[in-house]
Amino acid sequence: MTEDAEEAPVAAIPERAPIQDLFAAAVHRFGAVWADLIVVSVAALAIATIPVFAVHHGGGGVSQTALIGRFTYGIAYFCVVGFVMLRGLPVPAPPRRVVWTYATAGIVGIMASVLLQFFGVLAIVPVPLLMFAVPAMAAGDVQPGGAVAYSAVLAVRNFSRTWFVWLVTILFSAPIGVAMFLVVYAFASTSTSILVGGALAAPIVWPFSALFTRALYGDLTGRAVVAPEDRTM
Repeated sequence: MTEDAEEAPVAAIPERAPIQDLFAAAVHRFGAVWADLIVVSVAALAIATIPVFAVHHGGGGVSQTALIGRFTYGIAYFCVVGFVMLRGLPVPAPPRRVVWTYATAGIVGIMASVLLQFFGVLAIVPVPLLMFAVPAMAAGDVQPGGAVAYSAVLAVRNFSRTWFVWLVTILFSAPIGVAMFLVVYAFASTSTSILVGGALAAPIVWPFSALFTRALYGDLTGRAVVAPEDRTM
């Protein structure tokens, strides 16, 4: 080894932000742009409700209506994630990538809904494997068709951080859902309260979850996936 090589600086390894900082960033950003994100979430929720309404009024039973809702609302959530990612990119994504981002949101939404259909509550364990598919596509880190595999690999490589953020998201979201359910339950039946309570909670839970996921994705990849004017850290 030469003397010059010995004196060459070693590339610094970027430090990971504490989880509480990522959480604070998501909360702060939601507080700054809550109106826009709520409007987008309500719009996604309304569009997702159309097929649910059609099935219910077309004679579908509770189980059929719930099944359709599980898929349409799952897709709607990941579309909100895609919107949040695309909105915050340092450079606007080209139209082709925008289309593929929402197409990926549809695919991932269906996959997450299938997991929920087969595993029920236990689906919260494998769902984080899908967390980064839409962000990766929106950021241009993967080609169409490779987003799910990329997401799974990234999640497994960062197992503790990924599942911990997922747990924090659930713990943040659950009280909001329960609170909305209890408000509606005072005036309606249990099934109606679950549906309406979930609809009231979604415009708060979905944007926050998307912002938290975006912050985590940027932290894990070390890439600037958020425009300077949209950064909170």
